[in-house]
Amino acid sequence: MTYELRIAPPDHAATAAQPYFAGLPAPDSQDFESLCRFCEDHRVAVLGSLPWIAAEVADLGGFEAMLRLVRHQGGRRLYLPRGRDDCSIRLGVRLDATSHRRLLDRASTAGTIEIPSAWGVFVGLRRVAIRAAVRAGRSQREVAQAFGVTERHLRREATLATL
Repeated sequence: MTYELRIAPPDHAATAAQPYFAGLPAPDSQDFESLCRFCEDHRVAVLGSLPWIAAEVADLGGFEAMLRLVRHQGGRRLYLPRGRDDCSIRLGVRLDATSHRRLLDRASTAGTIEIPSAWGVFVGLRRVAIRAAVRAGRSQREVAQAFGVTERHLRREATLATL
């Protein structure tokens, strides 16, 4: 079961209990497109919430490429070929020479990088969405119901956001 990404509160109480973020949606779905649009709309906050390799790929190839990468390769070590074209194919992102060099410089001595898990990326995106909903003026109760969290969790997030 997939859920539509929404920041606005649900239209009726029956849907309020279900979180809109229930994991990364399948590529080529409407929910996946909605998530990519959300990431573009909140680009700075999203890039800041991502692990370095996910942020690099998103910055180079867009959020769709990054989400596809973590969905298919997340939680694994991935070997980065020394050739730029081969590396581009492996990551699913067109790399320029500078970006390729930067990735290789951050790779281990064996030439691998750790791809963050899809769940880890999802948690960061969800946190950005919760903060965006709060900043948009939604009540804590609405946000808590829409995202399936407690109001206490929202107060803790608000405290962490000010640090």
